[in-house]
Amino acid sequence: MKLNNVTSVVYELPFGHGRRFGADAHPLVNGFIGGWEISTVNTAHTGTPLNVFYAPSTANDVTGLSSDFRGQAFQRPNVTGSAASQSKSQMLNTFFAGYTFTTPPPSAPFGNLGRNAFRAPNFEQWDFAANKTFVIREDLRLQFRSEFFNLLNHTNFGIPNTRTTDAAFGTIRTTYPSRQIQFALKLLF
Repeated sequence: MKLNNVTSVVYELPFGHGRRFGADAHPLVNGFIGGWEISTVNTAHTGTPLNVFYAPSTANDVTGLSSDFRGQAFQRPNVTGSAASQSKSQMLNTFFAGYTFTTPPPSAPFGNLGRNAFRAPNFEQWDFAANKTFVIREDLRLQFRSEFFNLLNHTNFGIPNTRTTDAAFGTIRTTYPSRQIQFALKLLF
């Protein structure tokens, strides 16, 4: 079971003309404090399901698939053991620590490992935006937008290598993007 939580909040700050605070502010002051809107999106989900597989040798390949447009033969290995406690830095090199994976014999090429038996690391990200609208005329507005993706610059690790026959099996060598900031101007007429 995969759990997802996406929480979004949009809030118009109560400062400036027509608002609770600063309704009678000087136009110059209103230009700085009025018309601001903040928004945030918090995303968190449990890791993506992982299929651990092996690339079968010719003797183990009972699928008849080749690595062309028809696909490739991916078969699940045998597994024993249980998860070992490890730090995040250890997890990058030994994601499947505590488990032993073996390639089944050619006489019984289907291993005992089930589909989606493991999960990738969890994902957590907080995005934030601050926008201000400047009224130029009644029918003409300029909006300043500032957006911060992954505001806290939290490292979200990618998916580990799940092919047991690879030398890099169980290693994580990717991450999701780090903090990104963008600014924009939008003319509304």
